[in-house]
Amino acid sequence: MPLPLIATGLFGFFGSVVGKFLTDSLLKFTAYKILAITLLTVTLPIVIKNLITWLFEQLFSIVSSSVDMDGLSATVVHLTGYTAYLASHLMLPDCISIIMTAVGIRLVLNFIPMVG
Repeated sequence: MPLPLIATGLFGFFGSVVGKFLTDSLLKFTAYKILAITLLTVTLPIVIKNLITWLFEQLFSIVSSSVDMDGLSATVVHLTGYTAYLASHLMLPDCISIIMTAVGIRLVLNFIPMVG
């Protein structure tokens, strides 16, 4: 008679240990995925934008220091302003943001075994 009581207690104990392990694993997996999504959709585009901005600033400073810019500066300023005006009206920054977000989400989805 005491054997079924002991077996019931042992099965209950092992079941709760396995359940806790699976729950902890699922919560850890979910936390890592949320962190990856946040990094890829929020942080990475900002870092890439800052890196590209820094690169172009360095490039323009090198070019402007080595090229004689007597009558060229007004044309360059006007051309860059016009390009920015066109890009703004064509909503290119918004389009690039949406595309980069989709690429980031697709990269995160590749990490999920059932989806990717």
